[in-house]
Amino acid sequence: MLSLISLGGTISMTSDKNGALPSLNAQDLAKEFKDIRAITFSNIASPNITFSMLLELLELAKEEVNKGSKAIIITQGTDTLEESAFFIQSLWKSKIPIVFCAAMKHSSQLGSDCLANINDAIITAKSAINKDLGVLCVLNSCIHSANFIHKSNTFSLDTFTSFDFGLVGKVIEGKAYFYKDNIKRYLFNSPKKISKKVGLLKLCLDCDDDILEYYLNNYDALVFSGYGAGHLMQRHMKYIKNIKKPLIMASRCESGKTGFNTYAYLGAEISLRENGVIMSAFISDVKARILTLLALENNIDLKELFTKDNIIF
Repeated sequence: MLSLISLGGTISMTSDKNGALPSLNAQDLAKEFKDIRAITFSNIASPNITFSMLLELLELAKEEVNKGSKAIIITQGTDTLEESAFFIQSLWKSKIPIVFCAAMKHSSQLGSDCLANINDAIITAKSAINKDLGVLCVLNSCIHSANFIHKSNTFSLDTFTSFDFGLVGKVIEGKAYFYKDNIKRYLFNSPKKISKKVGLLKLCLDCDDDILEYYLNNYDALVFSGYGAGHLMQRHMKYIKNIKKPLIMASRCESGKTGFNTYAYLGAEISLRENGVIMSAFISDVKARILTLLALENNIDLKELFTKDNIIF
């Protein structure tokens, strides 16, 4: 028996003259498949998912395992899938597979990928039962790790990619083929609630000083989505000097790693590190925020955490 837990999203939507809205529950999604226990957790668009909801989802997944489920399939919207999957990845200590699944075309559209993606997720979940691959994400016949999956296009069926590290596998002719034997994960203890605030500031040309000041004054930590290999404006260095709060520098680029020892100008990685800023290496901005949040909730030293250059690969 497998469990399918539905959160909503395009995969649960149908459309009328006013547009697409969530309308299908987990039973609707699972009715074409055998030996699936279907649970509707919510029916919302994925921008509305919160950390507190994901903590509840985590507990529900544990309950399903205790009831005998051999794998968990979670359906949600694509907009925040990479963050939801990575959050669960960072807390899921069981060897039971979790597979996230979504769709880019709802069931009222021609060429809908809803049922195909659910079918591929079921095949992947069954095939991953005796493997240590962590949380997986399956769309468009491609199997991604939650560590690296990224939504790269607003409407294309092949929107999801895993920059730099590639796919975990593919589903071909009804069979899952895995390219990797295991996926490295950093596992945290699950907090009872999220009490910390971690900001994410995307840096842009001539970025406003007051936005930076607001984050520094009102948040427990701040992740920068920085220029290039992880840089900020020279004039902003004065705000981060002597700041005791954790500051993490990621890159706003979609692939590659942050610099450590290349650029020496004020605002680049060498001066940032000298002022206590932690470089995120290959970890994306949104996932660096999740790691920072969970580290703070677990009282884990962030500098030690992020300076493990191979933290999640």
